[in-house]
Amino acid sequence: MKVQTCEKVNIVTYQMMNEYKWRKVTSLGWRKCKREGLCMNRIGGLTRPDESSVTSDRDAMTQCVFVVEDNTDLNKDLCEYLEMCGFDVVGCETGAAFYRALQTKQPDAVILDIMLPDADGYELAKHVRKNIDCGIMMLTSLSGMDNHLTGYKSGADVYLTKDSPLSVIEAALKPLMRRTARTDVESDQEQIATEDGWVLDMLNWTLRNPQGDEASLTATERTIVKLLIEANGAWLTRPEIIVELGKADTAENCRNLDTAIRRVRQKILKEIGEELPVKTAYGRGYAFTSPAVVLGTADAS
Repeated sequence: MKVQTCEKVNIVTYQMMNEYKWRKVTSLGWRKCKREGLCMNRIGGLTRPDESSVTSDRDAMTQCVFVVEDNTDLNKDLCEYLEMCGFDVVGCETGAAFYRALQTKQPDAVILDIMLPDADGYELAKHVRKNIDCGIMMLTSLSGMDNHLTGYKSGADVYLTKDSPLSVIEAALKPLMRRTARTDVESDQEQIATEDGWVLDMLNWTLRNPQGDEASLTATERTIVKLLIEANGAWLTRPEIIVELGKADTAENCRNLDTAIRRVRQKILKEIGEELPVKTAYGRGYAFTSPAVVLGTADAS
């Protein structure tokens, strides 16, 4: 591919981050551009890795990306570009190679072609979504609306066509990586909380003590406990809690709040056999006084 106009390009040498130089690029191929520290996207034009990816995200090397693409040149281009961006990359040219790679390593994200010589990319996406907690990007020449819908129904998070610039592919990968990282953090938090504190599960509407005993909560109880846990041991006044519940700060609503907290205390004691660690102080309000964590987010209910 030829670049028709000479462009002033800021070259970042990967091995020496602080060396900058200016060059003119006319008709350099991908391999030569790569040696010069550039990235030539054979399908989307001249580009280079985002500097912040190379210089500040060095821990991205722990993030693994599988590239499943049967076109050898494109596969190498994608792998080399993503490696320059700081990712640990595994290239696979067939479905069989992809399955073999899964036996030795787990990806944080996969980039899947659809039309592979021995496999259907949609089926690979379904397998990944069912068995692996990672991001899925479909990268294909199929641009029809039906193809997009089938890709998303198969489990894809992102669907891009092969005329997308490499920089766009990189940018689309980042949210998938962040999502995977958040999942890992939540898992760690759940393990810590299960061992050392209480767990409020927003999705299952339950409150669990460190021993693993749990009780079901109503919507109001769940919200009240969530507010108290997220205060990290600080006192919340009655008006503060009532306003967060979306109600007016009235004497009647304050009495209703006291009643709701008294009932949830009784429920926890009855179902778990342990007192809810919520303290009350006149003029100060309520405080959750034991280690606790909130997992998940509330649904539309």
